[in-house]
Amino acid sequence: MKSMRPKLLASSCAVVALLLPSVALSAEPAAAPPAKAAAPEVAKPQPASPSAGSPQPAAAPAAPAADPAPPPSPEVLLEAKQRFDRGFELYEEGEYPLALIEFNRAYELVPNYRVLYNIGQVCIQLGQYANARRALEEYLQKGGDALAADRRAAVNKDLEMLGHRTAFLTIGANLEGAEVLVDDLVVGKTPLGPALLVDAGVHRVTVRLPGYLPKVSNITLAGGDAQTLTVALERQPEEKQTIVVREREVVEDNATTWMIAGWVTTGALAAGAVVTGIMGAGEADELDQLRGGLASDYDGELPNRLDDARSNAKTLFLVSDVLTGAAVIVGGLSLWITLDPPSPSRPAETPAPEAKGVQVGYERGQVQLRGSF
Repeated sequence: MKSMRPKLLASSCAVVALLLPSVALSAEPAAAPPAKAAAPEVAKPQPASPSAGSPQPAAAPAAPAADPAPPPSPEVLLEAKQRFDRGFELYEEGEYPLALIEFNRAYELVPNYRVLYNIGQVCIQLGQYANARRALEEYLQKGGDALAADRRAAVNKDLEMLGHRTAFLTIGANLEGAEVLVDDLVVGKTPLGPALLVDAGVHRVTVRLPGYLPKVSNITLAGGDAQTLTVALERQPEEKQTIVVREREVVEDNATTWMIAGWVTTGALAAGAVVTGIMGAGEADELDQLRGGLASDYDGELPNRLDDARSNAKTLFLVSDVLTGAAVIVGGLSLWITLDPPSPSRPAETPAPEAKGVQVGYERGQVQLRGSF
């Protein structure tokens, strides 16, 4: 159907149509042949704002205006003509979405009924059947007796085709003022009034109102259907805030604390024993070197250095032995606590015992040992 692209009203006649919108011509331009049945959809529901997209109520005959609108200015007429011509060129190039935008803008600037014919044909090519039906129905209504018989027959043929591709949907709710969306586009608030003219197919209807739970419904409409959808909104339940206060219970496992402190102390003692042992071995090596040396090599200081090396090595080895023994004792206690931990008897608020530790220092040939076990 879309390959059978009908010709639009030629731009050559658009100059007269747009510059003289109030003049009713007796017949359609000869350059515009009858339209062939084309593909469908959306038309502009209201002549002043023919924006395509959202479903609109079926157009009713407009009441005659009390006071005629003032004629458009020359600047507005010029822009309308330029946009009309641009839309005609885009249509010939197959750029239907852009052509529809230009025709809509031209109609907004100068609402001449002849532009509605082009809008309807572009909507058919885009598959916007409801919008096309609205535009062509308005075209017949506003064109009246000025339309040639063959043009009117062609448009009626298009409308017959569009009637099989569109449907009417009436949407109601149990509350007034609820916002209604069709396919995520706002179409108004309840009560909507006339039925909505929409494309045949599946539509998503959303009804929402502050303080009530939104209601979403999917409805399938066949061509020519006229269905009614009534939605019952339910009040949103009040949210009760419950604040739960939980006291943080601090339970200190004394056995675990003692176990950790014991193994830390054991590690410190073992490390100290290794360090002092290595230092003592270094002093012992230096003592052996001094014993094999000559007094002349040390400028008379050999006896003093021998005494210092001997004393340092003895002290360091002694400290290493003490630390090793302490590490064995503390390690044994830690192992006992680990394998057979005592039951916690101290209250939770009692502070945990301080970790035991050992500090080892070496200064001026003396090893200093501080700590508790």
